[in-house]
This record gives sequence, structure tokens and C-alpha cells, in this order.
Amino acid sequence: MARQPGPGEKEKIGKASGYGTRMLQARLDLMVASMPSAIWLNTCVTVSWMLPFTGLFPLFGTIHWPTIGFVIVMQVLMGLAARPLYRGYRRDPECPDRWLRRLAIFQAATGVLWGMVPWLIWVDGNLLNNVLVTTTICAYVWAYSLTRAMHAGVYLSGVIPTVALTIARIVYGGGPIALPLVVITLITFCVVFSLTYGLRRSVEVMLRIRFANDDLAVELRDTRDDALRKRFEAEAANASKTTFLANMSHELRTPLNAILGFSELIASETLGPVGTARYRDYAGDINESGRHLLSLINDILDIAKIESGKLEIAPTIIDPKSAIDGALNVIQLRLREKGQTIAVEIGHDVDGLYSDERAFKQIVINLLSNAVKFTPDRGHISISLKSTANGGCELCVSDNGPGISASLLDQIFMPFNQVDNRYCRQAGGTGLGLSLVRGLAQLHGGTAWIESDTGKGVKAYVEFPPPPRAPLRRTA
Repeated sequence: MARQPGPGEKEKIGKASGYGTRMLQARLDLMVASMPSAIWLNTCVTVSWMLPFTGLFPLFGTIHWPTIGFVIVMQVLMGLAARPLYRGYRRDPECPDRWLRRLAIFQAATGVLWGMVPWLIWVDGNLLNNVLVTTTICAYVWAYSLTRAMHAGVYLSGVIPTVALTIARIVYGGGPIALPLVVITLITFCVVFSLTYGLRRSVEVMLRIRFANDDLAVELRDTRDDALRKRFEAEAANASKTTFLANMSHELRTPLNAILGFSELIASETLGPVGTARYRDYAGDINESGRHLLSLINDILDIAKIESGKLEIAPTIIDPKSAIDGALNVIQLRLREKGQTIAVEIGHDVDGLYSDERAFKQIVINLLSNAVKFTPDRGHISISLKSTANGGCELCVSDNGPGISASLLDQIFMPFNQVDNRYCRQAGGTGLGLSLVRGLAQLHGGTAWIESDTGKGVKAYVEFPPPPRAPLRRTA
């Protein structure tokens, strides 16, 4: 019982079969493409070849006009028969095996017709006639290799009948010249067939390269289309996510404001004593947790607006010291709780900062919050602002905390990203702060980056572009 091929073997067989069909199709394309020129060229060559035998050159022998006319008419009819074959293939090139058989039959008929020519115009005992006929057939063998050598079967089906009938006529005529003419004809056939083998190999290499380029082009096009499709899907998903976050943030802020208001009323006992001090403390905890949640929702909303392109800023020339002091007031309590020190240094050449004041404060608050969060108790934090070579400003917030591994620096600006579990356990947080910092910096036309390594603290930089050339109003 024969072994059935497995799935992998079937796939290889299918690919090999498909490749063979493509190769055959390409070879047929090359051969059929030469048929129009071969049709009229064959007729012209036949007419020219008949001229020496019409009596114009008696040395070559004189052939009766009916015979010459018959040879020319047969060649013309063969050319006319090739025309529908050419048009039919161009119209419907499918089923290459079927067209190969048709082309081989046509070439065999052509070969028989050319092989009959020596029998019709051969003159026994006329050396010049015999040599001219033999050399003409040899020339036909050479010429035929230029248009039909792409497929060995087609080439042989057209050449073998011609060579066989020519040799038969030479042998039939006999004479001392017969053997040399037979040898010349055979040598010509063998040499030409050997050369056509090399030509077929060259054509095969050319076709392989063409197929590889075509396959690569198709693969690249499919890859591009797939990448575009995935890109559109990702953009659509991102837009949906951004819209969802924005809507949810708005929906959450409304009840959260009520929680904050009522908890503050209870904690401050505005409407009267709550009766139990523990309830007042609980109300304070609720208010503090609510404010933390509101801050988180605001960050989510800002990031959603940045990603959707809806967050607008209005940069002006602001006083950076006043803005930094305002940000310090927000985190002063946390600084005192951890016993941390902070130093602020503004370069003497910084006359003003081109930025949206609210966005700049948000950037400073987020960077300082991270520094306070990850710097140990009684640690040191510094803020510096200096001018850059292009006329802008560079903000730097540094600390002497545990630092971040250099391999993780590219991840920390991604929304909801936290660099490792150690930070999650020690400091908590959602990973939105730095993402918001970079988004706000990019809205200004600037950029943000981190320099750090394990055990060497963190330096967070934000670069702001220079102001436009037109003078702007300075805000306090």
C-alpha cells in the first residue's frame, strides 16, 4: 500500500506544481511573443531563398515555377495558421499545458514543411545546389534556436523533422558530397542544441529572479496593506479609548464633586457637630481620598484630551519663579511630612519663559510629585531652569532617590506604566504623571526626557522652545 503524503508534503507539492506552472507560462509568453515577427520574417526568407533556384543563377540549378510557388504558398499558409494561434493565446493564456501541446504540434508541422523543401528543390549532382540547400537548413536550425529555445520540447518538435528529412534527402541523393553534408548538418544540430541548453538555463535564472521580485513585491504590498489596516484599527481603538476615558472622566467628576462637598461639610461640622469625633475623621479621610481620585481623573482627562488633540494651550511669556513657587505650595505639605529639602535655581539669563502658565505648573507639580514620592525621607530635591542655545529654556527636576535602570527609561513615559514592582509597593501611583508631562511638553513644541541609572537618582528634563519673534505680552 502506497504511503499517503502528509500535510507538509502536500503543501510542498502544491508549491512546486504552482512554480512549474508559472515557469511554463513564462516560457510560453516568451515564445509566443516572437510569433508575429517570425510569421512575416519566415515568408520573406523563403521568397529570398527561392530566388537562386528560379534560373537567375543557373549554377544553383533551375526549379520549375510551380514547385517554387508551392513552397512559397505553403510557407505563407503556415504563417497564416500561426496568427490565430498567437491571438488565441493572447486572449486566453490559461491552461499552459494545453497551449504547449498546440504550440508543439504547430512547430512539428512547420518542421515537416521545412524538411520537405530539400526534397522539392534538391538537384542531384549539383554541388552548389546541394551545399546551398544544406547551409540554408543549417541556418534555419540556428535561427529557430533564437525563438523556440526557451522550451526543449517545442524546439526539438520543430527541428528534428527538418533535420531528419534533410539528412534523408542528402543520403538519398548520394554522391561524394553526401557524407560531409550529413556530418555538417548533424554537427550544426548538436552544437545549436548544446547552446540552447545554456540559453534555457539563462532564461530560467532570469525567470526565477523575476518571480522572486514579483513575489517580494506582492508580499511587500500585502504587508503594507496589513500594516495600514492594523494602523487604522489601532487608531480607531485609540480614538474609542480616548473618547471613553474623556466621557467617563466627565461622568465621574459630577458625583465626585458632591462627595467632596458633603465630606468637607461633615469634616468641618459646618452645619453642626457630628456627635462622634471618629465620624469627623472618617469624613476627612473620605475628602482626602476623593481629592486624590479627582486628581487622578483630571490627569486621565488631560491625557485623553492630548491624545485626541482637544487640549488647547495659550503660551505667553510668564514669570517662571512665580509659577514654580505656586507648584511648591501644592506639594509643600508632603515635603514636610518626609523631611525632604528642596532647592530652586533659576539662571540669571532667564528673563521669562514662553509657556502656558497652567500647563507649566502642571509639569512642575507632576515632576515634583514623582521626586517626592520616590526620594527617601530627608532626601534632597532640586529644581533648575536655564536658557538653551536656541533661546528656549530647559527645566530640570532632580533627586537623590534610588534611580531607574537605564533599560527602563523608554517605558516610563507610557500612560499607566510603572517602572517596576518596587515602586508600586513603596510609592503606589498610576504612572500618568510623566506621560502627561511629555504630552504637555510636546504641545508646546518641546520635549521631555529622563536621565538616570540604578542608585544614581533621577534627573527629569523638559525643554521649552524659544518664543516667536513677535513681541508678546508678559503675564505676572
